[in-house]
Amino acid sequence: MILLFSMLTLFSIHSQKVTVRHAWLRPANKGMNSALYFEVRNNSEKPETLFNVTSNIAGMIQLHESYMEKGMMKMRMVPFIVIKPHSTFVFKEGSYHIMLILLKKDLKPGSKEIFFLHFKNENNLKVIAIVGKN
Repeated sequence: MILLFSMLTLFSIHSQKVTVRHAWLRPANKGMNSALYFEVRNNSEKPETLFNVTSNIAGMIQLHESYMEKGMMKMRMVPFIVIKPHSTFVFKEGSYHIMLILLKKDLKPGSKEIFFLHFKNENNLKVIAIVGKN
């Protein structure tokens, strides 16, 4: 019993190193592209690196950055995102976001979708995002 309690306590502490809030998706139809936005908080003493996001709703999922170049908004894939200790990194419109390419189904406002965030030091984190601004 003590061992089980200790294991649950360690899991709780470990799982709180990284937290996610306000996860939402842009509505889109099957075959189109969309984007996932959220806030990720690193509560630990060390930097944390997000290197992948997975879900079964799109043919491809990439970490992206939007940027201005010669007066035009552009996007590019980035290999990872580093979240500094005790800080929040915001994925938002016109900035960093998770690009969902070739959707396998419609994303209708109000529906919910599951994603897994893959971190270097933290276990995978399950995120439920709502379609439409959160």
